[in-house]
Formats: sequence, structure tokens, C-alpha cells
Amino acid sequence: ASAARGGFHRLTSRFRDHRFWVLGLGLFAFLMTIVMFAVLPMTFQPAQDNDTSMAVLDMVPGTTLAQTEAVVTKVAALIGSQPDVQSVYARSGANGSVNAGRVTATLKDDRKMKSTEFERSLAPQLAAIPDARVSFRSQNGWGGSTRDMSVTLGGDDPKLLDATAQKIVTEMSRLPTLVAPRVAGNMQRPEIVIKPRFDLAANLGVTTQALSSAIRIATLGDIDQNSARFSLSDRQIPIRVALDQGARSELSTIQNLPVSTASGGSVPLNLVAEITLGSGPTKIDRVNQQRQLTIGADLAPGIVSGVAQKQIDALPTMANLPTGVNKLVLGQSKFQAEMINNFILAVIAGTFLVFAVLVLLYRRALPPFVNMGSLLLAPLGGLLALWATGNPVSMPVFIGILMLLGIVAKNSILLIDFALEEMGKGVDVWTAVVDAGHKRAQPIVMTTVAMVAGMIPTALSLGGDGSWRAPMGIVVIGGLVLSTILTL
Repeated sequence: ASAARGGFHRLTSRFRDHRFWVLGLGLFAFLMTIVMFAVLPMTFQPAQDNDTSMAVLDMVPGTTLAQTEAVVTKVAALIGSQPDVQSVYARSGANGSVNAGRVTATLKDDRKMKSTEFERSLAPQLAAIPDARVSFRSQNGWGGSTRDMSVTLGGDDPKLLDATAQKIVTEMSRLPTLVAPRVAGNMQRPEIVIKPRFDLAANLGVTTQALSSAIRIATLGDIDQNSARFSLSDRQIPIRVALDQGARSELSTIQNLPVSTASGGSVPLNLVAEITLGSGPTKIDRVNQQRQLTIGADLAPGIVSGVAQKQIDALPTMANLPTGVNKLVLGQSKFQAEMINNFILAVIAGTFLVFAVLVLLYRRALPPFVNMGSLLLAPLGGLLALWATGNPVSMPVFIGILMLLGIVAKNSILLIDFALEEMGKGVDVWTAVVDAGHKRAQPIVMTTVAMVAGMIPTALSLGGDGSWRAPMGIVVIGGLVLSTILTL
């Protein structure tokens, strides 16, 4: 019975040992840190509260300036009627194009909504305007479609690329987190499609060069090197001959163009080519010699880009892209991935440098591992504070975590260095550790209180737009408070 009682006592003594609980608490804090990073939404940069909002407008090719101005006036009236708008400036024919325009709204200083909330609340109404593509220029849309979310696809087959993009747009339109998804810049314009009949042209003695030359001279005019020139005293001006602009739009005129044959005669163009009316893209974008299409969408109110991006990546077509079509990481998505990689590299490099310095300071290899273990407890408090305040993980948060790691490392150095000095004087380990906790608690708490007090105005965003400062202050305050409690 005594042997059994002794075995039970040894078994339960592990659970009564404070070292066991401290180690378990540290492991739990590290696991919770990983969980919080997975739970919190992520975005590249927090939404800023700007004083102005710009709506950009694109009409279909062939729209006249008067038609564009009518739609711009309608958009300006809609935006100007909002209670948070102070003034509106509208411009038709923006960027040298008659089918483009923009409306800039100046918001009131005492507005009830932030600029991003104002833009997202109006996005569904702007998307419903017929015969026009109207959307606000997003703060996060650089390097993509100038909208909140951008998905870029690349491929060599234009038909397959366009079909895949349209299928993804259909699936994205079912997501409640997105507003008005569409392919950016994919407006079709009318064009004349000429497909040569090579077998018949060969029988009639019409070469490909003669065929292309006739079409080019009749529409665009001959190239300057082959044109006749009008000589002036100081220069020569090429004379370009082409069909009248109105005649080019008549299919019968193009069909009857004479094409020279090898025998010196001529045949009409419609005899050696099939001529039809069709449509084509207004521009073709390429990346690394690969054709690309960009799908843009606005975010619904209250949605963070990280949440929407996960839903987009989970779409059936995005998860199983057809062969020949791939997703390109460009613009903000590229910089966000680089930011995360650089942050991880900075933390690892900084940890090794601190470890190397501590080994030289302590002249021992084991105590620095205790300091490194304290760094695992640092981010949890900051992440919990972000979760409580409803802030996503962003670039300022990563900067705050780097600051936090440095302060927590300094606090642990104060404790371990004092304990090692006491042990060097012959004091036993238990007494040295307890004494270090008592005598170093005051400077650690003073440092924490001073840092927290200094970060409170930053976290509360006192004065101006604090969208960048507030998350950094929140993560530093939360991390310092919890890590100090766990450290002491």
C-alpha cells in the first residue's frame, strides 16, 4: 500500500509542479498564436479614410462625347446627393478618350461614414447604371484592375482564357462578399474580319503580300517607307493615301477592293477572302509574353480582402483551372506575399542575431534558449487585442509585432542576466530565479507601463486618420500586457 501510495504521489507530483504548468502554459500560448493567425482575416494595408473619392467611368467603344457626358452627369448627381458629400467635380473625356470620364467627390469633415464605407455603400447603385462601367478607384487596386479585388489569369489561347474568365465572373457574382465582378478592359468593339481563301487565291495568282498590301493601303494607308513624299525646304512629308473614314465602315466598299494578281490583272477582295463583321478587344495585355485577363470586383461593406480572397480561391474554376490557363500573382497580391516572406525572414534573422549576442553575453549556450522561448509568448496578446477590436492582420500589425519582439526580448534578458549573476555568486538556482523575479519586476513593469501609455494615443487614433497607426498601437499594447504577465 505504501509502495502504491508512493507511486501515485510521484505521478501526481508532476501535475503539482509549477514548472510543468508554466511549460504547458507557454506551449498553449504558442498554439493559440498559430490559431489566431489562422482565424484573423488578413489584408495588405488597412482601409484609409480619405477626404476624396473618385469614381471612374468607361463607356462602350464608339460612344460619343455627348453620350459620355450624359452618363457622367448622372453619376455626379447620384454621388452629389449623398449627405456626406460636400462638393463634386466631374470630367468627361478623361485620359484623352471620349468614352471615359471620372467624378471626384470631396467628403465633409463631419461625415458619418469613412471614405471606404461610403464607396462600398454606393457600389451596387453605380454598377446598375446601363451601358457604362462605373466603379470607385480603390485604395488597394494598384497593379491590377483599380478595384478592391483583382484576379489575373494568363494563357496563350485567347478563346480559352476568355471563356475561363467569364466562368469565374459568373461564380464570383454568387459570392455575397463581392459586388459587380467583371473582366477589366474587356470591352468589344466592332471590326471587319477578313479571312483569306488561300486555295482560291493561289489559283488566281494572288499572293499573301498583295492581299495584305491592298487591305492595308485601303484602310490604314501604306507605310511611310513606301509612300510618295512632298518635299519642303527643310524636310520631306510622306503622302499617305487611304479610303475615307466613312467608306471604311461600309462592307461593300471593302468587298470590292481590287487585289493585284501575278498576271498583272486584279480581282475583287471578296473573291479571294471571306469578309464578315465581327468584334474584337479594344486592347491586349501581356505579361512575360503571355496574354492576360484581369477580373475585378468591389468588396461588400464590412468585408476584408483576405476573407474574399479565400472565397475566390475556393471557387470550383479557380481550384481547377484548365490546362493552358494559370493564375498570375501581380500587383498587391504579389507585394502581400513578398511582405509575409520578408517578415518571416526578418524574424528568423533577428532571432539568430539575438541568440548569438546572448551566447557571447552569457558565455553559455542554454540560457539564451530561455530568452528565445519568451518570444513565442509575445504575439498572442497583440492578436487577441486585434480580434477584440475587429482589426485584420496587415502591414502595420507586422511592424508592431517586430517592435513587440524586441521589447519582450529585453524584458527576458533583464530576468535571465540577473539570475545568472546571482548563480555566479553561489546562490542556488531556485533562489536566484525567485530573487530575479522580485528585483527585476519593477523595471520590467515600468517599461511596460511607459510603452503602453505612449501607445494609447496611437491606438485611439487621436488626431487625423489613424488607420495605419491604430493597428500597430493595438498589437503593441495587447502583446506587452499579456507577455509581461506571462514573463513574470
